[in-house]
Amino acid sequence: MGKLDGRCLCGAVEYSCDAEPAFTAVCHCRDCQRQSGTAFSVIVGVPESDFRLSGELATFDTVGEDHGRETHRRFCPTCGSPVISESEGLPGVVLIKAGTLDDPTWLQPQMEVWGRSAHPWVPAQEGRPRVERGPSAS
Repeated sequence: MGKLDGRCLCGAVEYSCDAEPAFTAVCHCRDCQRQSGTAFSVIVGVPESDFRLSGELATFDTVGEDHGRETHRRFCPTCGSPVISESEGLPGVVLIKAGTLDDPTWLQPQMEVWGRSAHPWVPAQEGRPRVERGPSAS
């Protein structure tokens, strides 16, 4: 796949990652629903050591009602675009918000997490596992 590049809506924050994604997922947790303003968030997990960011991000920390762990939700303070999250449950991993990728055409989520919070009108995708909670809690 190559390099992962992306940016926020206004372009004040840009990022790059040369590593292959550790995983891709659809997250149905209530916090992702609230942050994205829709039914789920699509995320790409990459090694923190290979992730580079330019620009300033604001941070809103949450403790997920679904999982009880702190997550640092980082967004552009100018346009409000959610860019990345970092979770206590996944140390050393940056969760890129897939909507910010310059080229998302390769993206095919491997799994769905926090399925117990999925909206009833969002059916599980055939061939893609949906776990009730997060990967470590399933």
